[in-house]
Amino acid sequence: VVEYNFPRECIQKFFPSRKCFTFPFPTAQEKMSCLGSLDSADISSEFLKVTDHFCKFVFNDSSVKRLKDGYTVTGRVLGHLAKTYVDTISSGSVPCLENAVIAMAVIENEAAVKVGLQVYQSGMEKLKDSFPLELKDVSSKHQDLSSTATQAFMKRSFRDTEGEYLKSLEVGN
Repeated sequence: VVEYNFPRECIQKFFPSRKCFTFPFPTAQEKMSCLGSLDSADISSEFLKVTDHFCKFVFNDSSVKRLKDGYTVTGRVLGHLAKTYVDTISSGSVPCLENAVIAMAVIENEAAVKVGLQVYQSGMEKLKDSFPLELKDVSSKHQDLSSTATQAFMKRSFRDTEGEYLKSLEVGN
Protein backbone atom coordinates (compact mmCIF):
# COMPACT_ATOMS: atom_id res chain seq x y z
CA VAL A 1 0.00 0.00 0.00
CA VAL A 2 2.85 2.39 0.88
CA GLU A 3 4.60 1.68 -2.43
CA TYR A 4 1.33 2.11 -4.33
CA ASN A 5 0.56 5.48 -2.71
CA PHE A 6 4.11 6.89 -2.86
CA PRO A 7 3.75 8.39 -6.39
CA ARG A 8 0.51 10.10 -5.30
CA GLU A 9 2.21 11.59 -2.27
CA CYS A 10 5.06 12.90 -4.43
CA ILE A 11 2.64 14.50 -6.87
CA GLN A 12 0.74 16.09 -3.98
CA LYS A 13 3.99 17.40 -2.53
CA PHE A 14 5.25 18.93 -5.80
CA PHE A 15 1.84 20.18 -6.91
CA PRO A 16 0.02 21.28 -3.73
CA SER A 17 -2.67 23.12 -5.66
CA ARG A 18 -4.02 21.44 -8.75
CA LYS A 19 -7.10 20.97 -10.87
CA CYS A 20 -7.60 17.48 -12.25
CA PHE A 21 -9.64 16.28 -15.20
CA THR A 22 -10.72 12.74 -15.96
CA PHE A 23 -10.97 12.09 -19.67
CA PRO A 24 -13.13 9.26 -20.99
CA PHE A 25 -11.87 7.15 -23.87
CA PRO A 26 -11.95 9.26 -27.04
CA THR A 27 -13.52 6.46 -29.08
CA ALA A 28 -14.57 2.83 -28.90
CA GLN A 29 -11.92 0.48 -27.53
CA GLU A 30 -11.43 -1.32 -30.86
CA LYS A 31 -10.64 1.99 -32.63
CA MET A 32 -8.00 3.16 -30.14
CA SER A 33 -5.13 1.68 -32.18
CA CYS A 34 -5.90 3.98 -35.12
CA LEU A 35 -6.75 7.08 -33.11
CA GLY A 36 -4.64 9.42 -35.24
CA SER A 37 -6.51 8.59 -38.44
CA LEU A 38 -10.11 8.64 -37.18
CA ASP A 39 -12.75 10.97 -38.57
CA SER A 40 -14.05 13.59 -36.15
CA ALA A 41 -17.42 11.81 -36.19
CA ASP A 42 -15.77 8.78 -34.56
CA ILE A 43 -14.66 10.80 -31.52
CA SER A 44 -16.88 10.41 -28.46
CA SER A 45 -19.07 13.42 -27.69
CA GLU A 46 -18.34 12.95 -23.96
CA PHE A 47 -14.59 13.09 -24.68
CA LEU A 48 -15.07 16.28 -26.73
CA LYS A 49 -17.14 17.81 -23.92
CA VAL A 50 -14.45 17.13 -21.30
CA THR A 51 -11.74 18.32 -23.72
CA ASP A 52 -13.61 21.56 -24.32
CA HIS A 53 -13.99 22.10 -20.55
CA PHE A 54 -10.27 21.38 -20.05
CA CYS A 55 -9.22 23.81 -22.82
CA LYS A 56 -11.46 26.56 -21.46
CA PHE A 57 -9.91 26.07 -18.03
CA VAL A 58 -6.35 26.18 -19.41
CA PHE A 59 -6.95 29.28 -21.54
CA ASN A 60 -9.24 31.23 -19.21
CA ASP A 61 -8.68 30.18 -15.60
CA SER A 62 -5.26 28.62 -15.11
CA SER A 63 -2.30 30.70 -14.08
CA VAL A 64 1.11 30.88 -15.72
CA LYS A 65 3.23 27.96 -14.56
CA ARG A 66 6.49 28.78 -12.81
CA LEU A 67 9.28 26.69 -11.37
CA LYS A 68 10.49 27.13 -7.80
CA ASP A 69 13.10 29.66 -8.91
CA GLY A 70 10.43 31.78 -10.63
CA TYR A 71 11.24 30.67 -14.18
CA THR A 72 8.15 30.92 -16.41
CA VAL A 73 7.36 27.62 -18.10
CA THR A 74 6.38 27.88 -21.77
CA GLY A 75 3.77 25.64 -23.36
CA ARG A 76 6.42 23.55 -25.10
CA VAL A 77 8.32 23.02 -21.85
CA LEU A 78 5.11 22.25 -19.93
CA GLY A 79 4.22 19.65 -22.56
CA HIS A 80 7.65 18.01 -22.26
CA LEU A 81 7.44 18.03 -18.47
CA ALA A 82 3.95 16.50 -18.52
CA LYS A 83 5.15 13.76 -20.90
CA THR A 84 8.14 13.09 -18.66
CA TYR A 85 5.88 12.73 -15.61
CA VAL A 86 3.41 10.46 -17.42
CA ASP A 87 6.20 8.26 -18.84
CA THR A 88 7.88 8.04 -15.44
CA ILE A 89 4.65 7.11 -13.64
CA SER A 90 3.71 4.64 -16.39
CA SER A 91 7.06 2.89 -15.98
CA GLY A 92 6.34 2.41 -12.28
CA SER A 93 8.92 4.93 -11.10
CA VAL A 94 8.35 7.97 -8.93
CA PRO A 95 8.49 11.30 -10.75
CA CYS A 96 11.12 13.71 -9.53
CA LEU A 97 10.45 17.32 -10.44
CA GLU A 98 14.10 18.38 -10.32
CA ASN A 99 15.27 15.52 -12.56
CA ALA A 100 12.53 16.30 -15.08
CA VAL A 101 13.50 19.98 -15.10
CA ILE A 102 17.20 19.13 -15.58
CA ALA A 103 16.35 16.80 -18.46
CA MET A 104 14.14 19.49 -19.98
CA ALA A 105 16.90 22.08 -19.66
CA VAL A 106 19.28 19.86 -21.63
CA ILE A 107 16.72 19.30 -24.42
CA GLU A 108 15.70 22.96 -24.65
CA ASN A 109 19.23 24.35 -24.46
CA GLU A 110 20.56 21.99 -27.11
CA ALA A 111 17.69 23.10 -29.35
CA ALA A 112 18.43 26.76 -28.50
CA VAL A 113 22.06 26.31 -29.57
CA LYS A 114 20.89 24.83 -32.89
CA VAL A 115 18.52 27.76 -33.44
CA GLY A 116 21.28 30.28 -32.71
CA LEU A 117 23.77 28.51 -34.97
CA GLN A 118 21.20 28.34 -37.76
CA VAL A 119 20.62 32.11 -37.52
CA TYR A 120 24.37 32.78 -37.66
CA GLN A 121 25.13 30.29 -40.43
CA SER A 122 22.31 31.37 -42.71
CA GLY A 123 23.38 35.00 -42.31
CA MET A 124 26.97 34.16 -43.18
CA GLU A 125 25.81 32.15 -46.21
CA LYS A 126 23.97 35.22 -47.49
CA LEU A 127 27.08 37.31 -46.88
CA LYS A 128 29.08 35.11 -49.28
CA ASP A 129 26.98 36.51 -52.14
CA SER A 130 28.46 39.96 -51.43
CA PHE A 131 32.13 38.94 -51.72
CA PRO A 132 34.66 40.43 -52.16
CA LEU A 133 34.32 42.56 -49.01
CA GLU A 134 36.61 44.55 -46.77
CA LEU A 135 37.71 42.77 -43.61
CA LYS A 136 35.98 45.42 -41.47
CA ASP A 137 32.67 44.72 -43.27
CA VAL A 138 32.96 40.97 -42.69
CA SER A 139 33.91 41.59 -39.05
CA SER A 140 30.96 43.95 -38.57
CA LYS A 141 28.53 41.44 -40.11
CA HIS A 142 30.00 38.69 -37.90
CA GLN A 143 29.36 40.84 -34.80
CA ASP A 144 25.78 41.60 -35.88
CA LEU A 145 25.04 37.96 -36.63
CA SER A 146 26.62 36.83 -33.36
CA SER A 147 24.37 39.22 -31.48
CA THR A 148 21.29 38.10 -33.41
CA ALA A 149 22.19 34.43 -32.82
CA THR A 150 22.60 35.08 -29.09
CA GLN A 151 19.18 36.77 -28.97
CA ALA A 152 17.60 33.79 -30.75
CA PHE A 153 19.33 31.46 -28.28
CA MET A 154 18.11 33.48 -25.28
CA LYS A 155 14.50 33.32 -26.48
CA ARG A 156 14.64 29.51 -26.57
CA SER A 157 17.05 28.67 -23.75
CA PHE A 158 15.83 27.20 -20.48
CA ARG A 159 17.71 27.67 -17.20
CA ASP A 160 21.21 27.93 -18.69
CA THR A 161 22.34 29.36 -15.34
CA GLU A 162 26.00 28.41 -15.78
CA GLY A 163 26.09 29.74 -19.35
CA GLU A 164 27.34 26.38 -20.59
CA TYR A 165 25.10 26.29 -23.67
CA LEU A 166 25.64 29.96 -24.46
CA LYS A 167 29.39 29.25 -24.49
CA SER A 168 28.89 26.35 -26.88
CA LEU A 169 26.93 28.70 -29.17
CA GLU A 170 29.76 31.24 -29.07
CA VAL A 171 32.29 28.53 -29.90
CA GLY A 172 30.12 27.48 -32.86
CA ASN A 173 30.05 31.04 -34.23
